[in-house]
Amino acid sequence: MEKPFIPISQLIANQIRDMIFLEQRYQPGDKLPNEYELSSLLGVSRSSLREAIKLLAGQGILTIRRGSGTFVSSPKEGQRDWFAGAYLEDQKKLVKHWFEFRLILEPHNARLAAQNATKEEREEITRLARELAALVEEGKPFTKEDQAFHTAIATATQNSVITMTMPALEDAVRSAIATSTSIGKSQVSSQNAVKFHQAVADCIALGDAEGAEMAMRFHILHGLRDLDAE
Repeated sequence: MEKPFIPISQLIANQIRDMIFLEQRYQPGDKLPNEYELSSLLGVSRSSLREAIKLLAGQGILTIRRGSGTFVSSPKEGQRDWFAGAYLEDQKKLVKHWFEFRLILEPHNARLAAQNATKEEREEITRLARELAALVEEGKPFTKEDQAFHTAIATATQNSVITMTMPALEDAVRSAIATSTSIGKSQVSSQNAVKFHQAVADCIALGDAEGAEMAMRFHILHGLRDLDAE
């Protein structure tokens, strides 16, 4: 199996950090779900989860108490708010950098997918675009469908090097959605996804390589603009 260019343990650690500081699912002193439950929730192996927890413990974000479990560390009064604010600013900067990287990679992915995708892959990309639109209309979370859409396009390129970027690409999409929600941009983010996912899917279905590339470029440019907009 090809290895992603970012370690899986780091990607998992990013998810847990976002759950603490962006989504605020866990507060200082809260105990995390046990290893089995958390690995199932994140869809990862228990061995990779252990490595991620070790990374976060080393950063002082988590505290491992043998025989009791893993807990969110309790910073001094006022320190958490500062750290959460700093983390959000760091995330905004990271998401911006990811958008810039994706602007180089993903429009060409869409072009290759329009040229190389099988009939089944084109149908899957179209299905994912429609499924995301339905979830947005119902006001339901759509992170997994958004990730699946972008990785389906990467797969449809038939390029083995591009497929190595998929775990990191999924993490970039997840991080963008979580950060947009935290800064109050979830509505524009979801509208962007609905509009341009459908446009990209339609072009890929038609084998329109130039159109698919342009639609994906606009999708990512709008993400960048929305992130910076006041």
